[in-house]
Amino acid sequence: MVLALTKEEIIKDEAVKAAQALFQQYGLHKTTMEDIAKAMGRGKSTLYYYYKSKDEIFEAVIIKEIEEVFEKTKNAINAQTLAEDKLKLYFAVLIKEVKSKSNLYYILRGELKDNYTQVNIVIKKFNTQDVKIVKEILLLGIANGEFSNAFQDDIELLAYSAVSASRSLAVDLVIEEKFPNWDNRLEVLINVIIKGLK
Repeated sequence: MVLALTKEEIIKDEAVKAAQALFQQYGLHKTTMEDIAKAMGRGKSTLYYYYKSKDEIFEAVIIKEIEEVFEKTKNAINAQTLAEDKLKLYFAVLIKEVKSKSNLYYILRGELKDNYTQVNIVIKKFNTQDVKIVKEILLLGIANGEFSNAFQDDIELLAYSAVSASRSLAVDLVIEEKFPNWDNRLEVLINVIIKGLK
């Protein structure tokens, strides 16, 4: 049974969706509360009733984008049986999803972390969940003989390193665009990581 959204939830969702599109198109600094209210088709007073500032809406947008990236990554992984396929998808889906979430730009670069306490709490939560997911994939790979059991004692470090590497790759490849056409060559990089685990 799907529960109906309350009026407050509907308006907040409208605000986040409108802000998400505007931040993506014009950036955080050029977007105003008036722009967001107009895009929602509502008055500024309605928007201010639910969100006290643009920063508060930006936090909600970032949290929504982090949750969307996490859910898509988790769903892709859960659809696979082999640990190798799960790990490949972890990197590929995560990095490609970040590409579609340009509002994560400032947060991933660490430029706004001091002003966004709630976002930092959510990021830490999802980092912990990501490490847990990667750890489970690595343990599965060791258990079914896909990965070397020599890594058993360092599984926590490996999982943490994989999550950190994926975040760094997201910044360098997607946001900074240091390598053109990186998405066509991503599989080569992922295969090097997989070979190292065998």
